This record gives sequence, structure tokens and C-alpha cells, in this order.
Amino acid sequence: MSRSRSVRPVENPARPAPVTRGLLVRLGLYWGTLFMLAVGSCTLTFWLIAGASSFFNVGAQELFLIRAVGLIALALGAAGIFFIVAALRRVSLPIDEMTRSAERIAQGDYSARVQEQGPRELRSLARSFNRMAEQLHENDAARRTLIGNIANELRTPLTMLQENIEGLLDGNFARDDAHLNLILGETIRLSHLTDEMRMLALAESGGLILQRELVDLNALARETVALYHRDASQRQISLHAILPDEAYLIYADPARIRQALGNLLEDALRSNLKSDLRVEVTKLEAAPPKTSAYAQVEVAYRAAVIAPELLAGYFDRFYQSNPAPNADSGLGLAISKLLIQAHGGAIAVASDARRGTQITFTLPLRKE
Repeated sequence: MSRSRSVRPVENPARPAPVTRGLLVRLGLYWGTLFMLAVGSCTLTFWLIAGASSFFNVGAQELFLIRAVGLIALALGAAGIFFIVAALRRVSLPIDEMTRSAERIAQGDYSARVQEQGPRELRSLARSFNRMAEQLHENDAARRTLIGNIANELRTPLTMLQENIEGLLDGNFARDDAHLNLILGETIRLSHLTDEMRMLALAESGGLILQRELVDLNALARETVALYHRDASQRQISLHAILPDEAYLIYADPARIRQALGNLLEDALRSNLKSDLRVEVTKLEAAPPKTSAYAQVEVAYRAAVIAPELLAGYFDRFYQSNPAPNADSGLGLAISKLLIQAHGGAIAVASDARRGTQITFTLPLRKE
């Protein structure tokens, strides 16, 4: 058995910005201005020296031409300085605005944005800055929502525990097994919720350790379905698996794959099912440019059709397809998605009135 850590893909290192035509023009302007100033200064200096002494045998007409060339060169240099100052102002103003916006973001104001102005490189930088600010704003909103959801999930069991313990202490409730079992159940629920949040945090940060080994996906699916037969029977639902005869070998952590499939079955059983619950394992042949085949696991059932706007967030944290007082924490689907992705697979959901709801995930098969 080997231990491996799920690692997020490393992004390509940033490439240096290409030399653009605008940059070449500005560099040419800077060096051209320096050249004109040097030519003008040297020419006028030569004109003054030649006019004040007879060391250089230069006539009046030549001196006039030398002075004209010097004055023209200085005039062009002065014009170049004017354009350079204007160009520097075009650069400095957006940078100043970006600096002020960055300070606002550092203080927690994620609504700060900058105008896309100035040279092309600065406009590109401004677009990247605005995208960064937008992403930070979305992350902050998601963090606030997550904190609110966690507080809401913890409030119910904690309130139940407080009320029952106070009732026992005040003598309002009999100190019998029924109330003690109720308190124990809420304690177990709190512990389960804490474990789920810890696993979700590890999976999202890439710190989840997987105990990978060669396992037969068909046998794993058969065992997982068998664990939920009793729950399905109590709900008067027929749960069955359609599995091929051949073994589909995958290199995975069997406990995590069993947990991912189990979370999907639990969510399906809590839905208002209008049909049997089916788990089917099939094989997907590799399509170019992929070289390895994939195994597909489908959990299919008929229930209330999931609205299209809800399908996009089906695997989000605290999503509940069937909100109820005794519903789960809403982390199971998100955990399933992260566990499948940690094994190099993908997960998706589809729902319509004709075919019902199908949740499918794929896992890479071991290469022969």
C-alpha cells in the first residue's frame, strides 16, 4: 500500500512580457531625444568656438548652416522632452490610481477598480488588476457565506443539546434513555459535521492523503450498494447495481471512493424518489488525445426534476436538494466531487423529466 498526496496541478510559470510595437516606439523616442540633444549641444558648441576663434577655417555660410542644424536639433530634442513628459504622465497617472486601489483592497475594500488607460501594457495590467479584485470580492463573499452556513449548521444541534440538558437539569425532562439517546444523537451529528468540514478543508487545500492501491471498482460498488440496502428497504425503495462481469481495476483509495459513492446514494435516498435507485458501472474507451480508458459510475433515479439554475451549484458546499429539518449538513456532495477529482476523475449531474436524474463520475482505469 502506498501513500500519496493529492497535489493540485502546477500552473505554468509566468512568461516575460513580449516586446510590443508601442514599447519600441517609446524606446526610439527616448534615445532619439537624447541623440538630438547631444547633436544640438555639440553643434552649437562647435559654432560658438568656431565663431569666437580663427582656429577652425570655417566661413560665414558654413557657420550659419552649423547654427541652423544645432538649433533644429535642440528644437527636436525639446519636442522629444515634451512628448517624454507627456508619456511619463500617461504612465504615472494609471500607476498612481492602481496604487491607491491596491491600498483600498489591502484595507478590505474589494470594490476598488481602476480604469483601463495608458499604454497597452498598462491597460493589460489594469484588466488583470480588475480581475484580481473581482476574484477577491467573490472569495470574500464566499467566505462570509461559508461562515454563515457553518454557524447555521452548528446552531441546530447546539440548541437541541442546550434545551435537552437544561430540561434534564431543571427536572422538566425525565432522565431516561430516550432523552439521553437524543443528546447522544445530536453529539454524533456535531462530530460528523466537524469531520466533514475538516475533510472538505483538506481536500480543497490539496492536503488530503490518499491510501492508494489496486482495487476492483465493480466489487467496490457492489459492497457500497449492499451497505445501503437496508436504508432503501425501510424507505420502500429498490436499490440495485448493474455491474459487468470483468474486473475494472483502478489505482485509488477504496475508503474514499466508497465514501464518494455513499454520499451520492445518501443524497438520492433522501430525495422524494419516484422510482428505483440504480447504480451502473460501464467502461468508456479512450478518445484521442487521451491514452487510458475510464470507468463510469452512474447513480440514476427519478425524483423531482432539478431546476437548471440549481444544477450548476449541485456540488457546492451546503447544497441540499431536499431541505428538511433532519437533512444532512449539505457537505456530502461537495466532498464527493473533491474526492473524485483527487483521483483524477470528473463528476457531473443531469436532470430532466424524461430520463430523471443521473449523477455520473469517471475514474481512470489502470493501464494494461
